[in-house]
Amino acid sequence: MALVFRRALQVRAGSRRPTSLLHLRFKGGCPQLGVRSSALVSSTHLTAQRSSLLLGARATTNSVQGSLSSSESQEAERPPVHRGGCESGDEYLSKDHIMSTFRWPAALGGEEVSVIGSFTDWEHQTPLGRSSETGDFVRTMALPPGTYEYKYLVDGVWRNSPCEANTKTDKGTFNNHRLISPSHTFVWNKSWGGSEVFLTGDFAGWAELIPMLPDHETGDFSVTMSLPPGMYSVQFLVDGQWMLSPHDQIVADDNGHQCNKVVVKQPKAFHILYATGWDQAVMVYRVVDPNAKSGASWQEVPMRSTPSRSSPAGGKWMSATVPAPGPGHLEFWVLAGSDSSAASFSTQDEIDRPLGGEFYVCPGPGGYKLANGRLRPFKRATEPPVMLVSDLDGTMVGDTPEFDSATDAFRHYWENNSALANSVLVYNTGRSVGQFVSLLAEKEGRLAVPDVLITAVGTKVWLLEGNREHSTGSVWREDEMWAKRLDEGWDLEKVRVVGRSAVASFGDQIHWLDDGSEHPHRVAFSVDNSILGEVIAKLKQGFSSSGVKARIITSGTGGWRYLDCVSIRAGKLEALEYVRTLYGVPNDRCVAAGDSGNDILMLEGQNRAIVVGNAQPELQDWLLMQPQSDRIIFTDAMGAAGIIEGLARLGLY
Repeated sequence: MALVFRRALQVRAGSRRPTSLLHLRFKGGCPQLGVRSSALVSSTHLTAQRSSLLLGARATTNSVQGSLSSSESQEAERPPVHRGGCESGDEYLSKDHIMSTFRWPAALGGEEVSVIGSFTDWEHQTPLGRSSETGDFVRTMALPPGTYEYKYLVDGVWRNSPCEANTKTDKGTFNNHRLISPSHTFVWNKSWGGSEVFLTGDFAGWAELIPMLPDHETGDFSVTMSLPPGMYSVQFLVDGQWMLSPHDQIVADDNGHQCNKVVVKQPKAFHILYATGWDQAVMVYRVVDPNAKSGASWQEVPMRSTPSRSSPAGGKWMSATVPAPGPGHLEFWVLAGSDSSAASFSTQDEIDRPLGGEFYVCPGPGGYKLANGRLRPFKRATEPPVMLVSDLDGTMVGDTPEFDSATDAFRHYWENNSALANSVLVYNTGRSVGQFVSLLAEKEGRLAVPDVLITAVGTKVWLLEGNREHSTGSVWREDEMWAKRLDEGWDLEKVRVVGRSAVASFGDQIHWLDDGSEHPHRVAFSVDNSILGEVIAKLKQGFSSSGVKARIITSGTGGWRYLDCVSIRAGKLEALEYVRTLYGVPNDRCVAAGDSGNDILMLEGQNRAIVVGNAQPELQDWLLMQPQSDRIIFTDAMGAAGIIEGLARLGLY
């Protein structure tokens, strides 16, 4: 029988008044919370939302689920707290340090993961712990503000994460890198009670408890994080009790857990993208505060490579970011070399200053592009990345010169804009990876190289091997975690038996395209459209009687149709969602683009969508039946030109 407990609480000026009704239920020992009032929920004691936390590098979990008495939730058992990457508690508790979480997604593989970087002078490896909720490896460390390079050691092999920014070193190798600067400060008000407060959230896979420090003057607890812009779910552990902040929005996450929802914005900074033919460059700069009593000193920062494959003026794009701690403008110029002491000043060609001036000027924080001596605004550099998931044939590529021209125009747009903002390009296609590599060669550089490939109607996910800036797009690594997911309810041999029965029943009106030899989670047929319904009915009956969980997907036009039988967990939308989660891109920054009926599955998700102007009748009919909204754009332009138009109309250009 469900135990029901009701309390009415609100925090106001240190007192609690009965204005909000909370409703807690236990179902099978799992606490759930529902809010039955629009009034602000106070810092009432909440039973633990997370059944366990995996802390640090230890693969141990401790129950933090409390129990309820007649009037109060009992104190939850709290696991030992992992204190990040610092050697001493005093250093960890410094207000000058900022918390930053390093994450190695489970989808990238590995059983033991560590991180090493310039934050320890490349001397000490810091192990990452595995989240029992997401499977990702995570570690939150307290570090001074600054830009750091690092690598992950995965099962003894040094690797870079494709989900984070990469940069080329002066030795020609590649490292991940990030700017650690304050992006959000979480606060627990003294009046809400508590003498020991910890923070946890989805930014760390709910795998760590992060101590919050008390302010000696106000008594409030706080911790400053360096997080990418986006929306995060968090909870607070206060004296062993799970609690929520009454000052932040309270919602249920995907698992039904109540949590605070917090929006983190891009911290103010100057983001400079620089087109140059130099192998290395350093930016000499100063931030001038008009209110400062003394002049700003000149500093320097090395410019880093970007994910862009573009070659502006025969060179490449490099980048540098300078935090903007307060009001003021940026003055800078650029030198060839790795630092000012190494730079040669023998010729003017090794110094980039504006014509007739001493330095370039950025009037305020934001994004800027510098190319051919011209400095102009580039707002995309300050916005969260976009993930574009596009169909290939009929959407991104075609067989006419007009299509090829649009494909090349998209490549130029993407490499000189979206790629510079660390956006992610995904192709979601019915082709195999080998067929895609052949297509890439056929298009002779006109087709943009993606970061991720989803092939064979969502049954395979491939990650680009190596650094995108220099990759030819010919080497791919299969995502093993996705393949394991598709095993659920799937039996290839039984599916083959059902398929053989259908082929025997309908003779020349159905032909094998793939019996699973190439794609073990898919079998494919070519079917005469006049008997398509009968074939589908027979396959469904066969799968049901064999106990196989399979999904049937049809596509194509004309007298013959493609028919794919795939794992129940496969599909274009399912694979899209998997990749979107892998890269941590929210739905409102994820866009699917397609032209045919078999794209409907990925177009009808929670993500945004583009239907290109040359869409087939089946897709146009579907679009006509959809509620009119800003989520789906039907473009006038065809193919890749329609994708550019759609991104612009969605405000994501």
